[in-house]
Amino acid sequence: MKLISAALAALLLFASPVEASTVFDLRDKGGWSNSFGFSEDGIGLSVYTGRQDGSGVTTNYYDWLYQSNGNGLGMYSSGNSKNREIDGKNANETMQFLFDTAVQLVSITFGKVDSNDDFDFYFDDGSGLTEQEDDIDIPNGGKFAFSDLWIGTLFGIGADGYDDNFTIKKIEVAAVTAIPLPTALSLFGAALLGIGYMARRRRTKV
Repeated sequence: MKLISAALAALLLFASPVEASTVFDLRDKGGWSNSFGFSEDGIGLSVYTGRQDGSGVTTNYYDWLYQSNGNGLGMYSSGNSKNREIDGKNANETMQFLFDTAVQLVSITFGKVDSNDDFDFYFDDGSGLTEQEDDIDIPNGGKFAFSDLWIGTLFGIGADGYDDNFTIKKIEVAAVTAIPLPTALSLFGAALLGIGYMARRRRTKV
């Protein structure tokens, strides 16, 4: 049984290996825009505005992103003063991160953080961005490392409180490459044959 468990673990390892992490530095002199695009280590990233309205994250085309050298990306939602931060004052602002390949989310580095700031985390579970965790405290240093395993192409970081206001400087991910299913099954089959052969040899010796 232990050998079978080991074979299953090996199959999962082969089916979705994680490569070295890639850091997207979101700081630059982009100013105002509806979206920003980035590329690092062959991975493409598009960042969009969003709002949490109780039924999920929606896109409002009157909202804008703001990019600066010092603080990275912030937001402006229509009807609110242009404070250039993600906040919950006028709307529950949410920044959407869309990758062109599956990645594992490793960490987020925030800017303009104070002791009152926390964030909400959204993940595309197949039906669009849905909230997974809310009111997550942002560390004093600004860098939050994810302990849970989040693998996908679309993530969201948002604010839902009047006192929550921050920017995002960096996002760190690790590319995930999946071996095609027939290949993974072949590896698993070979492992099972090896287990059977070893078990037969043990019985023969006894």
